[in-house]
Parts: sequence; C-alpha cells; structure tokens
Amino acid sequence: EGLPLVYDKDLIEQYWKRERGALNQRWSYFVGKAVPFFTRLVTLFISEGEINERHIPSLSRQARLDLQDLGPTFIKAGQMMSVRPDVLPQATLDELTKLQDGVVPFDTEIAVKQIEDELGGPLGQFFT
Repeated sequence: EGLPLVYDKDLIEQYWKRERGALNQRWSYFVGKAVPFFTRLVTLFISEGEINERHIPSLSRQARLDLQDLGPTFIKAGQMMSVRPDVLPQATLDELTKLQDGVVPFDTEIAVKQIEDELGGPLGQFFT
C-alpha cells in the first residue's frame, strides 16, 4: 500500500517503516552529493578566507550537476533559484538557468507508474 490519502499517524508511520530501506538509500545518495560539495566550500573558505570569485563558475557547475543527479525536486529548487539575482552571483544564475530547459526529460510512463504505486491505484481514481 502507498501513503494513506487521509491523515492517519499510525498508517503513515507503518508506511515509512516499510519504506525505511528506500528512504535510507535516498538519504545516503543526498549526503553523498552534499558532503563533498560543502567540504569543498569549507576548504576554500578556510584556505583563502573567502570563496574567491574565480571558484564560482566551477562550484556553480558542480551544484547544477548535483541537483540534476538528485532528481526532479532538486531540479525544481535549482530552477527557482535561477531567477534570484538578489541571492546568487551571476555565474551561478547562468549555470542554474540550464535547468530551465537543458534537463533530460523524465519518462512520463515511469512517472505515472511511480505515482500510481505510491497512491495504490490508477491516477484516474485519484485525479479527474
């Protein structure tokens, strides 16, 4: 069974106990991307006292590649950040803009199957 459609603490808890392996695997994958990236940031900061402008393009490229590898939710976060010149430097905005239309499409059949598996039935049963 997938996640319950109505809030039920016990059913949700049961669901995540059954899915613990998948959740742990996903968490490990995220940490495997985040730790090396943040280690590089900290190393640059410690060794140079700042993140020098010359490092921004390569850091930005690595961030984009990591977001792509992490999947649709992270790609969407990168897309949202790609339009925030008040938060990120231009080189990073330029790199994240590639997430707007330069991402390999996700197969619709796989997406529908995954959603149906999570919901426990055909899409038409839940969405009309």
